[in-house]
Order: sequence, then structure tokens, then C-alpha cells
Amino acid sequence: MNVKEAALALWAKSGNPFHPLLAHMLDAAAVAWAVLQREPPRTRALYAEDWGLPEEAALAWAACLVGLHDLGKASPVFQAAWEEGKERVQRAGLTFGELLDWVAHGVFTELFLGKLLREKGLPERAANDLAAALGAHHGFPANAEEKKAARRHLKAEDPRWKEARGWLVEELFRKLKVSLPPLEENGEARPEAVLRVMALASFADWVASDPSLFPYGRDPLAPGYYEEALELAKKALDRLGWPAFSPAQVSEATLRKEFGKLFPYIPKPNALQEVVPSLLEGAESPVLLLVEAPMGMGKTEAALYAHHLLQAGLGHRGLYVALPTQATANGLFPRVKGFLERLEEGGRLELQLQHGTALLNPHYAELLERASPAQVWDEGKEGAAVASAWFSARKRAMLAPYGVGTLDQALLGVLRVKHHFIRLWGLMNRVVVLDEVHAYDVYTSGLLQALLKWLKALGSSAIVMTATLPPSRRRALLEAWAGEGVEGQDLGPYPRVVLVGEGVKARSLPPAREVEVALEVLREVGVEPLARRLREELPGAVGAIVNTVDRAQDLYRALGEGRRLTLGELAQVLGEAQGGETWGEVLKALPKRKDEVVGKVLPDGTLVFLLHARFPAEERALRESVALALFGKGGPRPKRAILVATQVAEQSLDLDFDLLYTDLAPVDLLFQRSGRLHRHERPRPEKHTGPKLFLGVPESLDFGKPLYWDRVYEDYVLLATWRALSGRDRLRMPGDLEALLEEVYEAEDPGRFPEGLRERARKSLERLQAQRKREEETAQKFSLSSLDRLLAYWDEGALVAQGRLEDDEEKAETQRLLTRLGDPSVAVVPLFRVGEGLFLDREGRRRAPLGEEVSREEAEALFRRAVRLSRFPLPQELLKEEPPPAWRKSGLLRGLRFLEVGRVFGSGAGAFRVELDPELGVLYRPV
Repeated sequence: MNVKEAALALWAKSGNPFHPLLAHMLDAAAVAWAVLQREPPRTRALYAEDWGLPEEAALAWAACLVGLHDLGKASPVFQAAWEEGKERVQRAGLTFGELLDWVAHGVFTELFLGKLLREKGLPERAANDLAAALGAHHGFPANAEEKKAARRHLKAEDPRWKEARGWLVEELFRKLKVSLPPLEENGEARPEAVLRVMALASFADWVASDPSLFPYGRDPLAPGYYEEALELAKKALDRLGWPAFSPAQVSEATLRKEFGKLFPYIPKPNALQEVVPSLLEGAESPVLLLVEAPMGMGKTEAALYAHHLLQAGLGHRGLYVALPTQATANGLFPRVKGFLERLEEGGRLELQLQHGTALLNPHYAELLERASPAQVWDEGKEGAAVASAWFSARKRAMLAPYGVGTLDQALLGVLRVKHHFIRLWGLMNRVVVLDEVHAYDVYTSGLLQALLKWLKALGSSAIVMTATLPPSRRRALLEAWAGEGVEGQDLGPYPRVVLVGEGVKARSLPPAREVEVALEVLREVGVEPLARRLREELPGAVGAIVNTVDRAQDLYRALGEGRRLTLGELAQVLGEAQGGETWGEVLKALPKRKDEVVGKVLPDGTLVFLLHARFPAEERALRESVALALFGKGGPRPKRAILVATQVAEQSLDLDFDLLYTDLAPVDLLFQRSGRLHRHERPRPEKHTGPKLFLGVPESLDFGKPLYWDRVYEDYVLLATWRALSGRDRLRMPGDLEALLEEVYEAEDPGRFPEGLRERARKSLERLQAQRKREEETAQKFSLSSLDRLLAYWDEGALVAQGRLEDDEEKAETQRLLTRLGDPSVAVVPLFRVGEGLFLDREGRRRAPLGEEVSREEAEALFRRAVRLSRFPLPQELLKEEPPPAWRKSGLLRGLRFLEVGRVFGSGAGAFRVELDPELGVLYRPV
């Protein structure tokens, strides 16, 4: 057998013409090289540091490793999968023998490469880790059972297969002129070095596998093949919109002039915005910046300016801003876009909105349209941001240089989900802003700590922002970055900024303003008396934040019968209420769906709106827009209006109420909610010249049925919050914050409670502590909680099916092990039965596409109607049902189920019917 001929007969891509395995290996290596050449110098330096090689040699080594990712295709199992290719391989002299069960080629890549790299002189641990990482290029490292099955195949394999593989490896090394890294005899590759190669291999394989970018059938031994592949790689990256990263440079202007250029709406930087650059001055390595400050201090602008300084000073490649919810991400997206466009001064930049319903955001949709092939880019036109379709795919969005999205999208990088390492690689050498970290539970906080460890290892800087953070949580976050040296540090009083770099530096700040909020406790918390009290507080812009969706719907109804208000009627009604004022400008930016119900108008002209998470996605997005237009910072305000909302209104939505009611909630969230009171300087109604907070606390202190507040928050925390607030008639913001946080979260002693509550508090605290322990253990178990778990944790047992999670699966166990612990839920599209058919509307005008095919337009229409539901046993039943065939083929729809409105779930006294009301959203009605 001629080894060279046998190796060249091996195929990677079937077809006529087929693509030889060596050709695909060289193509992938070329893509890796081209990608690294477009990275900023600091990224290339990280690859050089990983391997102790000069930069050019390090990049060649990384590209060569990427080229080896498909070596497992040089196996009888894979080559037999295409009959024509199998026959060609047999004619070249390789035999197949008896083939056992199918094994994925990535598993063989791991087994082959580990041995071949050791034979070339790489230390055993480094060789094995790199082999496992490259074998994982389709999303998962091989588990023990898969490797066992592959070894059974190898026992029966003709030895000439190994010779052919050896020739391929030598040819790749020769063409790329590769030098082995100088690792010690028993040395190992650092986990971050392994991850950088692991992710690059997957990315390069995606690109090199596209026949429109890399035509099949090219001869890998043709003169100049690799040089041609490099040219194809450059053209491919251009076509996909993969940019050359060139961090902006800080001008020599003064801080005031530079800041004013980037934030023209701020007359001059405040104390926080001046402290941040002074702390960052002289930073030579990635840092963690913790900003603890109340609402209204310009934390967002301080963080964006810090990104600007860090990107220029350290060569970071981009920015990702992570927020707790889709609503908060939507709210911040336009602000980040505006900042980046001013920073780039007309240049083109790639900006992605990253969460499950990003396509519904009109600002993001505009960027997608701007980046479409039909649009010709004009460097001189206003606006620099685009959103390329290639990056908008779920697993690739994190690779874009700039992004705004949910924290969940970043946390998936440290969970055992498919291609998690791609997400981490996308965050490499970037500035990552983590906003509103107070909003996360113990489990999510554990994942956040793991993420911070990885960000530091990958050369990124992190900016963590919070309004309210208990001391123990603060210490855990700082230690995740620093490792040690934080305990006992005097960080000064709140508000503060802490920098963790080579050491720890902290600066306290004067608050932007000290606000004294009048506190009035309402002991009658039923919706009828509460509705009467809210109406008595009119005229004004009144807000009510309650703890459950059912309660929000009930309170909305209790506020009175009124005429349903559509978006088209809203401007007219507001004009009448204001004596003829024009409201057209306020509504101009809202979606043009004039017949959509957005609230109601009472007989006395009072406008009432409802906002919660149980509306279909497009309706919720519209209601958020209406709320921001009417209760936000700009524009005129209705004289008589009430917004009833759940927790969706307590974070980041820039709402400003004259008076606010809130159900009792944990003290940090009460401060968040009260931050929506008198948020901006403006004229107020005579009876609301000062901010007032109504706090609902049931007379009996029973937070269970029918309120169900104990299903949302732990009973002990509610009791502790009430005890801390008892007797107060005022809250000083932010003056009272830290003392109240300490009292509620750090001094956990049931003995503080009155005798009648002591035993209840003790039992509840025990439940809470047990829950925290479970959540901490779960976060440790299912995350890359330490760097050395990158590969090892895949063999720690089948904790779920095969030990793996798909980040788009809708299985209950999958959801519970993703970024938030909680009850299982399912995303559904409510459909109405009209005659024999199912329709998106109750009138039967828009038939639901449930057959074999669904167009892109139909898929988007269905996606816009989705709503996530969790009431037991609705998810448990629907997740057992397969979605329609066409939905399974669609990336947008594969996780959705359809729900016929009126369907009954459960049995006996707990049975309920699901309804969809245009005013109230999804309702659960007892049968």
C-alpha cells in the first residue's frame, strides 16, 4: 500500500466532487490563521503566552491543532458512511473488516490525537487535553462510554490506517512549518490555553465546512494550496462580517472634553464618572471594577467610559453588557448603540442584541436590515452599528465584538451545554459589564463567580454594577476574581467603587442625591381596598408593583370597568385628557399596530395599564414601550394614570412615578422598586410634591395562600424585612441601605423576632439555609467552577442523560440546570380554534402553519406570539408532546409548543383552563 495515496483517498465531505480530508484540514487551519490575524495584538499575545512561543510560531501551532480537529474521520467507521468514498479508500489499500456500532468521529479524534501528539514529543497531559478539546469540536467532549466503544473498533483496525493518519499529521505540520511548544517533560497546557484552541477549532470548522466558501474537490497537493486556502479564508471572513478588531485609542483631550464627546447629554461627569478613570489610570492588566451605587448615579455611563479606557489601554477586543432580563437588555440597547456610534465616529461596528426574543426589538431589527446584503454600506451615513445575520445565530452571537443581552447568555459559557466553550471564547479579551447583580439568586450567583474566574483567565476585564449588595455576596464576587486578599479590607462606606487588579483599591462617593421617601404601611392588601386607595391618590402618575401575575391581573380588574384602549386610540384619549395636547410624538417610536389593546380608560378619564410576563412576546414588548413612553423620562405625562406591574418593572426600566405602591418584598428589592419614585426632576401634582411609598403588609403576616408571596420569596426574608422596617415612617436613600441589608441578610438570628414569630422564623431560616446550600452545591456541580474542570467534569457521571445539556432543549431537567433554578416552564404559542382550524387570532384570519413547511415570515409571526408558562402541570404535559414537523426544522420554533386556548390542565379541584385575554394576558381559570 502506498501510504500517501491511501491518506489522500480519505474523504471529509461527500459529494461529486468530494473533498479530501487533508484538504479540509488545511482549509480549517487557514481559517484559524486568518481569524487570529484579525484579532487585536493583545489576543495574539495571549496565544503566544499560552505556549511559550514567538507570536508567529504560536499562531501556526494553534492553526495546526485546529487543522487536526477532524483526524477522527480517518477511521473505518467514518469512511464507511459513504459508499462511493468507501470504495475509493478500499482501492487505495485500506481495509474495513467488521464494523461495530457507530461512533462519532470526534471521539476517534481524541483517541488518535492523544497518541500522535505524544509521539511527536508533547507531554502526556498536554497531549491528552488538547486531543479531548479538539475532539469536542461538535459541541461535547467524548464521555467514557463513547471512548470505550471507540477502543473496541481500534482493536480490530488494520494497522495501515494508523500509517495514513500519521502521514496526514506530518503533512499538516510540514505545510504550516510548525514548532512544538517548549513544555516541560511533565508539563500541562493551561485550561485557558486549551479552551482558546478548543473554541477556535469549532469556529474554523463551521466556516471551512461551507462549500460556498471553500469549494469541494480541490487538490490538497496542488502547488500553493494552503496559500489559496488562506485567501479563501480572508474572503469568507469578509463575507460573514467577521471584522478586523482595532480597539479605539483614547484621545489626548482632557477627561471632561472626552467624556462630553461620548455623552453629550451629560453636562459634566459626576463624582462616580470621575472616580472610575482615576482608579483605572495606569492599569497594565485586566481588572475587576465593582460599582456599588444607588439608582440615578450614572453607573451605565461610568461603565461604558471604563470600557473605552480599558479597550484603549489594554487592547480589549470589544464589549458585552449583561443584564438580568430581556426587558432590561432591550431598554439599554439603544443607549449602548448610541455610545458605540459616537465612539467609532462613523465606522462600521458589529453590535448584537443577545436574548431569546431579540428579533422582536425594533432597534435590533433595524440593524439587521442595515447589515443585509441588499444594503450598500455608506461610510459617510449617520449610524455605524450593524447586526450581521451570521452573528445573529444563537451560538455565534457572543462572537460579535459588541453585544448587549442577558446574563444567561454569558453564563451558558460555564455550564455543560453544547459549545459552551464558543461562548467563553467570544468573551475572551473583552470588557464584560455585569449589571444589577443584586437581582440573582444563590445558584445564579455561583455561576457568576465561575464566570468571573474564567473572564480573568481569558484576559478580559469585568465591570460589576449593583445598587444593593449584601456584604457576603460582595466578598464572594471579589474573591472570585482576586482569589484571596479581600477579607478584612476596608472598602469604605456606600456608595463605593472597588478596583481589583494587582491589588485592591476602593473609593467612597458622595451620593448623587439623598432622597427621603415617606413610608406608609397599608395593612389591607386585598385588591379591592388597594384599588380604592390608589384611585384616591389621583391625579398623578401612579405605579403599583405586586408580587404575582395573578394578583396584578386582579388589581387591574379591581381598578374599575373601562373601555379597552388600543394603541391607535391612545394618542386621541391622551389629547382629550390633557385638554387637546398633541401626543403624536410620544407614540411615534412605538410599533405601528394600531388595533393592539394596551390598557383601558375609566369613565373619569383615568388610564390604567398592565405589565407582566404572561403576555405573548410582541404584546409584552409593546406594553413595555407604552409604559416607557408615558411613565419614562421624556415627553409629557398623563395627568391620571396607573400602571400595575410585577417584578418586570423593578429593574432597569426607566420608569418615574409620582406615587408607588409595592407589596412587601426583600429589602434590596424594595429599594430597587422605590428607585422608580421621583426618579427625574419634573413638576409634580400638588399632593405628590414629595416621594411616597405605600408598602403592603398583610395584618396577619401570612404570606401564603391566597397571596402566594412565599412562593416568590422565602418567608424568613419577608419577615426579616418587615421587622427591619417596622416603626419607620421614612426611608433615606441611599443612607439607610447598607444598615438594612446587614440586618436582613447578615444577622440571621430568629431570636430577634417577637415570641409569636420566633418558631416560624426559625423553621423558615432552616429551609432558606438548606436551599442556599443546595443551590451552591448545584452551581459547583454543573458549572466550570474552577478552571481545571474544563475537560474533567465531563466524566464525572451521567448527571442527566449522557451528562450533557442542549442549551435550546425544553426538557424540564435541562431547564433546571441552566442559568436559573426554578420551576420548569415551556414556551408556548397560544392558538384559537375557529371551526376545524387553529389560528393565531380569535377571529380566524391568520391560520397557524402546523404542516410540513413554514416560511421565515410565518416562523417570525409564531415566534412573536410565544409566551413562557410554568403553572403545574402545564409544562409537564406539553413537553411530552412533539412540536409540529415544520417547527422542529426551524431554529426559531424548535423549542416552542402550541397551546390551544381553552385547554384544561390538571384534575379535580386543581384543574384550570388556559385563556388569553387581550387586556389581561394569559389567565388560569378554575374549571
